[in-house]
Amino acid sequence: MKKIFAIAILLGIFATVAAFAENQDLSRPKDESKWSDMTYVTAPILKILESKDCYVVFYQKKYAGTATTVIPKSWNSYKKGEARKLKFRNIKNPNEAYLSVIKKGGEFQYIILNCPMKKNNNLWGILGMDANVQGADKDTLEELDL
Repeated sequence: MKKIFAIAILLGIFATVAAFAENQDLSRPKDESKWSDMTYVTAPILKILESKDCYVVFYQKKYAGTATTVIPKSWNSYKKGEARKLKFRNIKNPNEAYLSVIKKGGEFQYIILNCPMKKNNNLWGILGMDANVQGADKDTLEELDL
């Protein structure tokens, strides 16, 4: 009795799925006029060093090795008529920290640092306040070495 009941339920589910699949138009053409030209790349963050006017971010490359980039703190400040180039998102686990670089038409728009915001975390470090960091006053982010 139980076997007959189980077979009847399976046949009912199979018939429902088959009927639903017939009604789906899977060959629908894609409208390229609705596509966006915005793209993004992500990379895991290993360490963020803070100085008085910039952040030095150590990130992991795609296959092997590490690389660094400099992000000015002025990108996070609000200027009338200009969008911020640096955004932060708070996450709890420092092992899940990553950066996202957003581009529009291949041109840099902004960067998002997804990291714990508490500076007493082991992800954060301090670069000497008298350190002169090259690129702390740049206007755009160079192409990341991924």
